[in-house]
Amino acid sequence: MSTRGRLAVNPIAYWLAGGTPDRSTATLGRAFTELAEIGYQAVKADVPTDMAAQDYRPWLDTFGLVPALSLFSGSFADRNTHREMATTAGRFAAVQASLGQSVCMISTVEPPGSPRMSHPAVGSGFDAARLAAVVDGIGASCRAMLAEGVRPALHPHVGGWVETEVEVRTVLDELGPDLLAFGPDTGHMSWAGMDVPSVLQQYADRIVGIHLKDTFRAGIERAARDDLDYREATRAGRIWAEPGLGQVDLAACVEALGSGFTGDYMIEVDVPSLPLRQCHQMAYDWAMATLPPASLVDGSMSGESMPGGSTSSGSPA
Repeated sequence: MSTRGRLAVNPIAYWLAGGTPDRSTATLGRAFTELAEIGYQAVKADVPTDMAAQDYRPWLDTFGLVPALSLFSGSFADRNTHREMATTAGRFAAVQASLGQSVCMISTVEPPGSPRMSHPAVGSGFDAARLAAVVDGIGASCRAMLAEGVRPALHPHVGGWVETEVEVRTVLDELGPDLLAFGPDTGHMSWAGMDVPSVLQQYADRIVGIHLKDTFRAGIERAARDDLDYREATRAGRIWAEPGLGQVDLAACVEALGSGFTGDYMIEVDVPSLPLRQCHQMAYDWAMATLPPASLVDGSMSGESMPGGSTSSGSPA
């Protein structure tokens, strides 16, 4: 078994094209064909909406792909829904376990029009009592996921109630490493104004997987200056960038993970600034030139032997 991380990719740019989620076998099948031709061998574990979970891995096999680290997105600000959300998280984790996954990211999501989606990346509407509720809600869902044999990892996301560095640190520190690992996203953390390599280095021993995403600084500055909502801020060519085209020091982020990192390096470009295939070819070439050797998996490596992880109906990334 390899002791190094593996390269994976989230096909979000395919199933979110046009802004309306489409995780059908037709859409994902086209994505997997193209991604496999480029050279990717592991993909974020999104069970298609028109497929039973037990059919997913055999279907991936036909493309020469294996499932990788996935994401559960929920809303945790309302204490009255914590039990229901934990039940949903447990069911999601059970599916991930059936796919051979031992870890899964967990994130907060809020609907369009909410304070965080209307004024993203600035901690809009911060409230200490609500953050305390979010911590408790995430904790309850973490326990439900652990009961299914899946270790949850906090995934910060612009537009949710765990967005800023203070919020990220609060959740991680209050819940602790036994209950919650860390699954950072370099793009969302960059947009929220963090010194990303520094935060990664400080929590490196809890990182079980990472979304590698680049950002254009000019787009971030424009979003803040013009008070753009999430959708406007993230139109093509504005904030999200292919790895190496933006201003995030991704090489420093990878270095901050340390030599013992064994999770998934997941390429993620929510809204490409280039045509789809060119975007993912560029990202693949960047990964081959930047990531530690042996970051590609072969067909024998899967969730049983590596930390890795269908997403819930909430957050796109």
